[in-house]
Amino acid sequence: MSVDLLPVIKEYGPWAVFIGAFLEGELVLITAAILASQGMLSIEYVWVGAFLGAWTGHLFWFLTGRVFGTRYLLTRLKRYATQIGEVNRMILKRPKTAIFALQYLYGMRVMGAAGLGTTDLSFRKFAFYEAVNCMIWALVVLSAGWFLGQTFVYIFKGWLRWVWLGFSLLIFLLFFHHLKTIIHSKMNIRHNRS
Repeated sequence: MSVDLLPVIKEYGPWAVFIGAFLEGELVLITAAILASQGMLSIEYVWVGAFLGAWTGHLFWFLTGRVFGTRYLLTRLKRYATQIGEVNRMILKRPKTAIFALQYLYGMRVMGAAGLGTTDLSFRKFAFYEAVNCMIWALVVLSAGWFLGQTFVYIFKGWLRWVWLGFSLLIFLLFFHHLKTIIHSKMNIRHNRS
């Protein structure tokens, strides 16, 4: 995630989360959740922005798949008609499972929604199942980000912060000691060869 996103999320809050979730933005939602855990954003608004952004994004990509997928994609994949028909039957047999699974496979939310649009799954069913699914998804990711933010604050407050800094310094010194040993051993090998 770009560091430049942090001020945008702070400034625009739920609107930034809405756009991030529309475009497949778990990192935007996690960042907003961390900010909400620190009282910088309203957690309720972040949840609503994430839910509505993901849901409208999925509806958009489903309709894109419905309008353009069957016209352009499926006509070019005629040799896979049997497999496509089988996938269509599997999705129609268990639409809730297909929608739920595609939501949680990282990187598949947008393509999954577009792919579901190419099937015979009704828009009403998709919209309903996807609404419930997006509510759950937003709650799960938001909760993970919230607890992550709370954990960071706990770790970096009080005496534990000094333990963490000391441990980090120790790792840093050990790394450079090891690097120095490797460099000296390489230099000795070269020196002995000449």
